[in-house]
Amino acid sequence: MTPSSTHLVLIPSFNSGPRLAATVEEALRHWSPVWVVVDGSTDGSDGPVRARAQADPRLRVIAHAANRGKGASVATGVREAAASGFTHVLTLDSDGQHPADHIGAFMLASATRPEALVLGRPVFGPEAPQARLQGRKLSVLLARLEILGEGIDDPLFGFRVYPTAAFQGAYATTRHARRFDFDHEMAVRMFWMGTPTVNIVAPCRYLSKGEGGISHFHYLRDNLLLFWLHVRLITTLVLGKALSVRRIRRMAVMAILCLAAQRAGAAPPPPPAATFSARDPGWAALIASLSPGVNREAAFEELRYFPFRKTPVILTGELRMAVGRGLSLAYLTPSPRVVIVDDHGVLIRMPDQPDLAAPGGDRMQAISAILVEVIGFDLARVARDFTIEGTSRAREWTLVLSPRVPALAAQFHSIIVSGTDAQLTRIVLARSAHQRIEILVQTTRAGFDFSPAVLARYFR
Repeated sequence: MTPSSTHLVLIPSFNSGPRLAATVEEALRHWSPVWVVVDGSTDGSDGPVRARAQADPRLRVIAHAANRGKGASVATGVREAAASGFTHVLTLDSDGQHPADHIGAFMLASATRPEALVLGRPVFGPEAPQARLQGRKLSVLLARLEILGEGIDDPLFGFRVYPTAAFQGAYATTRHARRFDFDHEMAVRMFWMGTPTVNIVAPCRYLSKGEGGISHFHYLRDNLLLFWLHVRLITTLVLGKALSVRRIRRMAVMAILCLAAQRAGAAPPPPPAATFSARDPGWAALIASLSPGVNREAAFEELRYFPFRKTPVILTGELRMAVGRGLSLAYLTPSPRVVIVDDHGVLIRMPDQPDLAAPGGDRMQAISAILVEVIGFDLARVARDFTIEGTSRAREWTLVLSPRVPALAAQFHSIIVSGTDAQLTRIVLARSAHQRIEILVQTTRAGFDFSPAVLARYFR
């Protein structure tokens, strides 16, 4: 196995007994490199691992002189990993509860969404104590309260992949998250800071003492620690120290959209993060690459979600944007027609029928106008009526448009525009949790001249 230059497996360990060596061997069978942070262990469990590391360059051991807690151990490992050029760290418990054979799947998910925190959603066997399972359910409910919705399926499961930069930014915002409060607090704080999440199912075992299972959880002490954790997080959220009022409102909207998307079987949109600024060099480069002000065309699929339907109405077609002529949506299914949007309004062109002005209605006009601006990527015009927030990480980017004009606010909760590199891929126009239009755009062709026949057929 060729060692990864971006992703490594990190195993924090404190008095893990014989299970540590077995866990390290299992991890090395599925990934390389593997690092172990020995957190002041006194049981000699690190001896075999240190000996193994001397003979195997895929394995590295880092040690704390005294026990500092799991959070401090992971932070040490992440700091060293970032200094060595690694961008992501998968954390694996040393006691064998986490599934080493799922490391590859989690790493692949991280490579596909490098900006995201990849979280495990544990599936327990019949050996799992019921008291622990009920406690986890409470933690899940509290996490949903703390992030104002869904996005963290299990805040306690430590089998996850952290982007190192996002981790360090979130870790620096708290003096806590060093011991049993670590996994939950880091997931919530990273979410607060705008890190998208990906949740993946993974099996989890509860090992008996006879199997070498070891737990350092102290029932009274650590339950009090977790109680204080939730008091801190909820208080921070309520007092607005973690998020601005505007950010809380955006998160609430995104939570509604995520829930609606999951119920409809669609992928939920990622949450917004840093405020968009056209003066930022990164965004300026993206705007330039999207070539605003040129002709473009692409196939698209339109999904219309309604409160009274369990599945969306699906339409397919071709979109065309012509400079000076407006936008043309040529629907192919379920019935052929062309919708033309330009400075004169909205026109509907049916086969073998006279052109008709679109039925009146503020929503129809608002949708048409914003599509012209978004598909044409005229963000200067968009910014007049919308607050723009967004993320741009690696190849993917997302903009969240929140109306600041009352007339538009009456029509939209928000509009989400996303893409990859110089390609616009998705537009979501959300009116409520159960009513929205989602447009999935295929590869766009841009920067060419339409023929006179195309202009006559699809524009006026």
